[in-house]
Amino acid sequence: MNDNIKTVLKNYDQILALILEQKVDEFADKMDDLPPNEDDVTYEQYLQHVAMEETDAQSLLMEQEPNDLLDGKSMNDYFKTLSFEELTEILEYCALELDRGVPESVVSALADVEDKAQVTDYSRAIINDAAWVDEELKVEDSLFEMEFQKVKACFKVLQKVGDDSLVKTVIDRFMSYPKTTDFVADSIAEYLVAFPETSVPVIIDRIAENKENGLEGPCEDLLIILTRIGKEEPTNEIYDVLRSAFRYMTNKIYAVICLADYGDERAIPMMKTYINRHQTTISRDLFYEMMSAIQHLGGDIADISDPFGDFQKKMR
Repeated sequence: MNDNIKTVLKNYDQILALILEQKVDEFADKMDDLPPNEDDVTYEQYLQHVAMEETDAQSLLMEQEPNDLLDGKSMNDYFKTLSFEELTEILEYCALELDRGVPESVVSALADVEDKAQVTDYSRAIINDAAWVDEELKVEDSLFEMEFQKVKACFKVLQKVGDDSLVKTVIDRFMSYPKTTDFVADSIAEYLVAFPETSVPVIIDRIAENKENGLEGPCEDLLIILTRIGKEEPTNEIYDVLRSAFRYMTNKIYAVICLADYGDERAIPMMKTYINRHQTTISRDLFYEMMSAIQHLGGDIADISDPFGDFQKKMR
């Protein structure tokens, strides 16, 4: 890789870091305009998400701008002129050296390579060989999230190519660990959500296989991914899985959050019944989450007995 490309990529990364910082500061000021009944933490997360989205939009514009260091071409146009080997070298450089990971222009250029089998084989090798937890890192002092950026980029390449052949492999690899990081879960989610017809049956099977084990660890993440897919294309089967997860999950808060996010009001009577039947054993955290979920789904909480005696007071 020549020095001009490295310079362009480093400048791109530095400018976007400044833009993101500016956006975060800009939206932080909006915390003073917190809407009524909005939770501080949730609203802050929302504003940070919006700041990231706006920064991503700026990154796409930057990648369209002509650059003298790239023979007057934009990043989008220049990378399309490179060979497969040059592009994979750039992808791995970006993953390890850039804070924002691999630019969309690199991902798109790889997806456009004529030999799709070559692209798929490379992506499969990266995904299979990469460390998915810190303990699997082969290089001492290497940063896990930077290393995993290669995997994240390959997921994006496969999405652009329309290749769902690794869905089952990815789910089974993810399920093989007692616990993984949110970064890994978020990365695989993008790939699985892109191919719902393939991923949903596998996710449902894995959740069913682990019901008696409390649906802990990676099952919690799979339930969140299934909810995300179901919000776009609701089905009775997905709702039944979420309802069943509430029954079997060790940490039922995950199931409650998913049911509320999924948005099916059929969950309201189930939650009300659970609260009233478990007045002496329900935890405060689960009770609060369920009451909030019922309200979010449009339910009336006036007929629910409050074992802690302070939910209504807190909501005023």
